[in-house]
Amino acid sequence: MFSPKCGGCNRPVLENYLSAMDTVWHPECFVCGDCFSSFSTGSFFELDGRPFCELHYHHRRGTLCHGCGQPITGRCISAMGYKFHPEHFVCAFCLTQLSKGIFREQNDKTYCQPCFNKLFPL
Repeated sequence: MFSPKCGGCNRPVLENYLSAMDTVWHPECFVCGDCFSSFSTGSFFELDGRPFCELHYHHRRGTLCHGCGQPITGRCISAMGYKFHPEHFVCAFCLTQLSKGIFREQNDKTYCQPCFNKLFPL
């Protein structure tokens, strides 16, 4: 009756618990809000009062690289409604890194100017 409630299941916490995000949790309830995996490294990300693993936190924030699917934590390129690590923003044909923001788009793919001219002549 006077036991604190678990932040995950809202049931009383009677024995083993951990404290995070200003509340107490049953160890089995403190998991990623999307994939339900535990935080084996002890590291988690908070979003809207819920814990998430790094991948799902960035997925919900829209900060996964469209090229490799991994979280973007440093520099980022935004193009065509997606985000990319700079090294993954490449020409779809020759795989050259597209720099200086110069690229052509065709069928949701990016191309450097020389490849675009070869593949899609006027």
